[in-house]
Parts: sequence; C-alpha cells; structure tokens
Amino acid sequence: MNRRLRIIVTKLLDHLKTKCTKTKAKMATQIIDDGVEIRIVTNGVPKIVTKANIKTVEVLINTTIKMDIGKEPLRNIYIDQLTVDNPVNSGPADLRDKIAAMLQPLAQAGTTATAANQLLQTAELQNIKTSVSDVSAKLSQMNDNMVLEPKLIDETEGRVIYKGYAVPGTDENANVWAIQRITNNDGNFSYHWASGTKNFDKRWSLRREYQYS
Repeated sequence: MNRRLRIIVTKLLDHLKTKCTKTKAKMATQIIDDGVEIRIVTNGVPKIVTKANIKTVEVLINTTIKMDIGKEPLRNIYIDQLTVDNPVNSGPADLRDKIAAMLQPLAQAGTTATAANQLLQTAELQNIKTSVSDVSAKLSQMNDNMVLEPKLIDETEGRVIYKGYAVPGTDENANVWAIQRITNNDGNFSYHWASGTKNFDKRWSLRREYQYS
C-alpha cells in the first residue's frame, strides 16, 4: 500500500512539475536586439519597436520595466522582469541596464565626439528650454479655474494613470480635486472619474481609494 501511494505521489509531482514548466515557458518574454529595432516576443507574439522612438528605460514599482516611447503614457511599453528569460538578468535594474545598452548607437570607424557636435547639441537643448519656457509662460496666463490640464499625474502603476485637476498649489489632502483614472487594457482605453463625477470635491491623496465610473 505504501509503495502504491509513493508511486501516485511521484506521478502527481511529475505532472505538477511539467505543468509549471509549460506555464513558465508560455509566459516567457524575449527582448532581442535587431540592429535599429528591438523585438519583444511575448507568448510567441512579436512587437517591433524602433530604437530611435525609445526615449528612456526605467524601473517602476515592483518588477515592472517601462520603455518610454515619447507619446501618451498609456502607449508606453511595460514589461514584467520576472517573465523575461532573454536577456538573462539578475533583477529589474540589471534588465533595465541591458535594454539601455541595446539602445546605444553602434560605434563607427573614425567617428568621435567633437566640440562642434557638442556645441550643436547644446544649442538644440537651449532651443528646447526656450520653447518650454514660452509654453509655461502662456499657460500661466490662462485662467486656472478652466482646468485645461491636470495639475498632478500619477503614472507609477504602468497601465493605470491618475490625473488630478485643481488650482496650482492646492494641498493634496484638500477636498477640491477632480480625479480622472485612465486604464489601458491591451490597447483599449477606459476613462473614468472618481465617484463618477467631475466635481471638485475629492482628495488627490485618496485617489486609489475612490470608486471610478
């Protein structure tokens, strides 16, 4: 009887081990350097991203890696480090660094950074800074009560974004906020408001506590 029980237990453990292995393989993600592009393969489905479109790579909360492609936040690429088996990595920070290394331009023979290139880059950065300052000045002239733009944005959850609308300088604990939640479900975007209204009677500090509809 004991021998039969051992055989049954052994077969059950083998079955569970095989099932776990298949599940892990199914969830595996590969990030592959394809020259001017990066290929991200998840569950056998590839996604091609041009390197030039990737602005930054950073670690969010837990094990989530964000690849910022410079568009709407919900269109960025989010990868769970725990599912990535290529490249082999030791953790979120290591995976971030390896993706960043893929984005480095290939060295070309006889090319080096020159003072002229540095001056050109400095001039471009100054132009950007000037443009941002001009936009900021124009926005500051607008009536803040019109609430054209959110005053605070929380993107730390990856596929969920919270936008808070209030007069600049408002305390996060004051009941004078209107809060919008935007959710990305595989490319389907949902827009909801805290407590189902756009009323300025919420607390930004409690944005995750409200019901949204």
